[in-house]
Amino acid sequence: MTKDALDPDHGVAKNTQKYDLRRNFFNGIVEASYYSSVLLVAIRHFGASDHAKSLIAGGSCLGFLLAPGFLLLMGKSRIPVSRICALLTVGTGTGILLSSTANSAWVYTYWVLAACVLIGQIPSLMVHVYSRNYRSGERGRKISGNLMLSAVVGAITALIIGRVLDDDLNHFRAIAVIMFLFCLCTAFYHLKIPSAPLTPSAGGLSRDLRHALKDRLFSWMLTGWMLMGIGNLVTIPLRVEYLANPAYGIDASNTVVLAITLVVPLVTRVASIPVWGWAFDRFNLAFVRIAINLFFLVGLFLYFQTQNLIFLCLASALIGWATGGGTMAWTLWVTKIAPSGRESSYMSIHSFFTGVRGVPAPFVGYWIITTLGPSKVGWTSVILIGASCLIFLALSKDHRLKASVS
Repeated sequence: MTKDALDPDHGVAKNTQKYDLRRNFFNGIVEASYYSSVLLVAIRHFGASDHAKSLIAGGSCLGFLLAPGFLLLMGKSRIPVSRICALLTVGTGTGILLSSTANSAWVYTYWVLAACVLIGQIPSLMVHVYSRNYRSGERGRKISGNLMLSAVVGAITALIIGRVLDDDLNHFRAIAVIMFLFCLCTAFYHLKIPSAPLTPSAGGLSRDLRHALKDRLFSWMLTGWMLMGIGNLVTIPLRVEYLANPAYGIDASNTVVLAITLVVPLVTRVASIPVWGWAFDRFNLAFVRIAINLFFLVGLFLYFQTQNLIFLCLASALIGWATGGGTMAWTLWVTKIAPSGRESSYMSIHSFFTGVRGVPAPFVGYWIITTLGPSKVGWTSVILIGASCLIFLALSKDHRLKASVS
């Protein structure tokens, strides 16, 4: 496929948005069902250990950690990016399907982890598609509708699954089979998205890391993202654990757990995505990131300071509002600062450091909640996210972070 064929003026942007929208419909169902059920099943069906639950929670981040090496391999293969994504999605579905056969916590954990590692490769690949198929000033707007659709179907799916698991936790096996079929649908629409092969990378991770260290803005942005990411990631499995484990005094039903941890934040995420997409295209990226951080900071602090369901819903709503912007910024921010043609390399490094922080984060989070208590989880997030805001504020004058359009 030639460069001209991928020019946005030749209808590629339109086809990309159309098929990515359909992909996100099925992907929203898969992500909501899988990520909503796996920890609940691990906690309440298998009685998994903290180590097993931490591995499940850190599975996608382990995938991010492996992303640079995977991109190097795929760059040499000359396979179109959309086809690679389709194969990864089929592999993810296979892992989900095999998890339905598990009769022990560790077998279940193994297949969940395998699925998460595979799906963790896709963001670094899709940024290659978005950077080539969409113009600089329209990327936030172009993907915002897709993210909204994914969140809506995810919220509905999570409610349905909560009711199904309340009826019988063993229904997770049937849910996994259905999710495998939806993964096949997702893979089909991946194949429809126009794409070219990755550009071969001669130096791999070590070369990309050297370039990252030479780019001072990128290095400091990664540092700010690292602090914010740790502050958020340590809490992700604990939001379910805090509500589901009787040891912390709430012991909510499966439906209530999923409503608070998934449905409420997904609803506010949907509402926030157009706002964040508009802001991403029009405002300084540093200030957009600070605004996102502040919503996370308040929401995460409040969440672990209360057992009142109304306040927990409010905290989840703030987290969801922040997640709408966080997902968009995480996906697109390297397109603002990476040299043309090197977006995937920058994204692979960003994904790698997401893995660096994401793999140990659940273990750290479980240590904090079991040793120091839930309230200290909130304070940990406040300190780390606050420090991140200061770094982004210091970087805000760099011209590459300024608005793409006026």
